[in-house]
This record gives sequence, C-alpha cells and structure tokens, in this order.
Amino acid sequence: MTVVAQHVSAIFPRFVLHQQHQPEAGFHEDLYRLASEDAVANRTDGSQPNAIGQRATHLSHLRHNFLDDCKHPAVLKLIQMVDAACRSYVESVYHYRHEGELEMMSDTFWQQRSRGENVGINCHTHLTSHLVATYYVRVDRDPAETNPLRQGSVRFYDPQHINTRPWPNNNPHVFTNSWFNVVPEEGSLLVFEGHLPHDSTFFDGEARMCIPIMVNLVTPRTHIKKPVSELIKGQTA
Repeated sequence: MTVVAQHVSAIFPRFVLHQQHQPEAGFHEDLYRLASEDAVANRTDGSQPNAIGQRATHLSHLRHNFLDDCKHPAVLKLIQMVDAACRSYVESVYHYRHEGELEMMSDTFWQQRSRGENVGINCHTHLTSHLVATYYVRVDRDPAETNPLRQGSVRFYDPQHINTRPWPNNNPHVFTNSWFNVVPEEGSLLVFEGHLPHDSTFFDGEARMCIPIMVNLVTPRTHIKKPVSELIKGQTA
C-alpha cells in the first residue's frame, strides 16, 4: 500500500517560559528586604484560621497577598514584569494576545540554611491557578557545585507520568526525560501552567528568596461564580 497522506499532531504539550532579567540598581535589594519582612510576618505554627500547612516549617505560611499588602515601587515593578511575562507566555504558546485583566496573588518564600530550610520543596501543583510565575530575588549556592540535585533546581514532571520511552529521542523539539530541570539564577522568572507538577531540590547555600505568584486570566470564558448568599438573595428579592 502507498501512503498518500501523513500528519503528526502535537497533543497535550507542556511549556515552561524562562526569562532572565538584569535588575535595575536597588531593585533586588529593596525586593529582598520587603519579601524577607513579609515572610517573617506571615510565618505560622498552623494554628491560625488562615494558616497554610499544619506545622511550623518553611512550607507553612499565612494566606495573604504580598502584592497587595506591600506598597512599594519595587513591588509595582515586579507586578509589571510578571504581567508582561504571562502575556508573553500565552501569546508564544497559544498565539493568543490577551488584552484583558490578570488576577494575581503572591506569597514570599524564604529558605535559610541557618534554619534548616535549604532542603528543597515537595512536589506539588497549583490547580486553581491558570499560570504560576516565580521570580528569584536571591539565589545563594556553592559556585563549585555542579550536581543539579544540590543546586536548588526546579524540576517539572510530566503530569501523565509516562517518563522515559525505551527508544532514543533525537527530536530537539520534544522533551521526554523523567523531569525537566531548570537551575534558577538571581533574576530568573519562570512561567508555567498551574497544573504542571514541580518541586525544587536541596541547595548548598545560605539563603534563597523566591516569590511565587498565582495568576488567572480574566476572559469572557472565565467561570462566573458568586457566593451562595448572593445567589439566594437574588432569587428571593
């Protein structure tokens, strides 16, 4: 038989945008100070109603929004950087130019070796967020370390859990290893979709500060949810 047509479709692909920023003078210093103050102010032992996490670890914090709580030109600059990067992501990946609003909230994530916090972060997702943007304000590690498992690497996993195929992949445009590894630098900004499983590894340094930002795109197709009390009031008015 003669093949008269053939087409290969890329289905269910995953993407990670990695920007490297050269910060303006004073920007990282201000942002590191503000984020450090925020991280300390929002530590928790798990007993508060708005506590995320059940124990006093570097993974636990109080639910808040750093981008709204902290008013400062450095935070404004960060918001604008993330806004531009998220719009660039959806345009690059989906050829969609988003002209509408973005909704954002952020915690601050400060890991200090002196507190035993340089052990990395467990694998997790952010299923209720369309996008996640993580900005690295401070990255301190041993410059001689070459093992990515000791460099504070961010690892992204295939949510389909297929892992490595038993045949070689010679296509430079298709990634099929067990995980995709990024070693962040100061000024790295990563953007990816919230359903993508990811973690970070141990780092042999004094401290690391990253600011993870949860982002939703507001479009005419966004879910329109209202509190039940408002719905009942509208039905009984």
